[in-house]
Amino acid sequence: MKTSLIAEHMLSTGVFYTAGQLGTELGISAVEASGKLFNIRTSKKYQCEVTPLPNRKIKLLSIGGKSVSKNSLWDLVLFNKPILKEASCAA
Repeated sequence: MKTSLIAEHMLSTGVFYTAGQLGTELGISAVEASGKLFNIRTSKKYQCEVTPLPNRKIKLLSIGGKSVSKNSLWDLVLFNKPILKEASCAA
């Protein structure tokens, strides 16, 4: 699974994720999810909020300056569904 697809998912949910939680939700291993979260944390393309260690959690805020997921934009264009800001989860 590509980092960009995982980032889109994270942006659409607006939730803080650990590698284990993200892996379970997407059906990938925690090791693979950990690698993708590392890519997201260290890339200049992604802006995210990161909690400190231990039990680091990551919440994606924007992708290349865009703070609304592609799926939300398509829903607006195709089905005239309003774009709702996802509730933040400080879990």
